[in-house]
Amino acid sequence: MIRISDALLVLTPGAEWSIDGNVYSGLNWLDTEQTKPTEEEVVQKIAELTYKEEVEVYKQQRAAEYPPYADQFDQIFHEGIDTWKATILEVKRKYPKQVMQSEVLEERKRKALEDLNGE
Repeated sequence: MIRISDALLVLTPGAEWSIDGNVYSGLNWLDTEQTKPTEEEVVQKIAELTYKEEVEVYKQQRAAEYPPYADQFDQIFHEGIDTWKATILEVKRKYPKQVMQSEVLEERKRKALEDLNGE
């Protein structure tokens, strides 16, 4: 789950702040160099980071199914690179690469603002 603190770290790297709970009203802005992000900016960044996390789940799925490196090197040595490529390609096909779609991202940001404003 993406939290307000995750959004703040991306929006204002290195800024100083504290937060009580996971609510914007609990945000205590301590930084004198950077401007405090608005609540709208924060909820939209949370929507973006959440979408990114969902899209990139394929990476964890692949990593869980790839053979350990030692086994991969052993396969390359004993069976050749083409056999190794076939093994890896099988996993890649099972979990195809996903990319963020700008239309989906914009819709999620819009929905996040609607939810914030109670629409």
